[in-house]
Amino acid sequence: MYVGIDIGGTNIKALLANRKGDILNYKKIATGQSQKEIEDNICDIIHLFSSQGPAAGGDIKAIGIGAAGSINREKGSIITSPNIRYWENYPIVNRIEKRIGKRVILENDATAAVVGEWWKGHGRRFRNWFMLTLGTGIGGGAIIDNRLYTGQSGSSMEFGHTSIDYRGKKCTCGNVGCLEQYSSATALVRFARRDLKKFPGSFIHARKKKERLTALLVYEEALKGDEFAIQLFRKVATYLGIGIANLVNIFNPEAVILAGGLSRAHRFILPVVKETVTARALPGLKERVRYLVIKDEEKSPALGAAKLAIDTFQ
Repeated sequence: MYVGIDIGGTNIKALLANRKGDILNYKKIATGQSQKEIEDNICDIIHLFSSQGPAAGGDIKAIGIGAAGSINREKGSIITSPNIRYWENYPIVNRIEKRIGKRVILENDATAAVVGEWWKGHGRRFRNWFMLTLGTGIGGGAIIDNRLYTGQSGSSMEFGHTSIDYRGKKCTCGNVGCLEQYSSATALVRFARRDLKKFPGSFIHARKKKERLTALLVYEEALKGDEFAIQLFRKVATYLGIGIANLVNIFNPEAVILAGGLSRAHRFILPVVKETVTARALPGLKERVRYLVIKDEEKSPALGAAKLAIDTFQ
């Protein structure tokens, strides 16, 4: 059996899977507020899976970790993570292997999501496609000519840190005008706080007095027809469409697959993305692109991490 772990800026999602991709157990917990807390949380989950005995999954052979940020796959370290700021040249593979006594492989979390979708989701249908993960930040991954593209060190497709405004907002990565400053769940909430006073009739006012303003709250109000909430999604989707138009011009893909928590709002996002790409991408490149949503947003990234462990430590 193999463990797949998806470490995001907000949550850790982990599962136990067999070589066929059957999910035998699944757990989701908060990421943690320090290196030690994250490390402890990862180890606790692995121990939990191990303690459930052969009936639940048998012996754990290896562990795959998908982590947010730039990585060095060869060294098994996280170089930097804009959304987990206390990670810097952090040797996560060595740390977990020493504590657990099992082999570990590290991959970027968005690339792990691509592998999961390629293995068990919509990605099986295409030879050339890319995925965008829309969450706290924006990540991505690509399949080119039916092969996973990861770059020389494993940190390719940091799509959220492509700049769409050279005079734009300062990003946590140090650049300015990064796409995730305009199209992520974090950006959606920032726009909501900034512009809410312009929409006195929005039901978000009442909810904000009792609840924390989140992307999920905005989504729930958009479903109810709140005009301000719908406009917020149109704003972030327009920026996203600008970024995707650039990728369509570069990759000429068969499909674009959206993942991440914000992809749940695809009914508000995808029509605007398609409209924007149609207006901006080149003729001959944009017409046959399919736009899809990840098949299993909750588990696919962790499943991809498990698949990477399976392929690496057979």
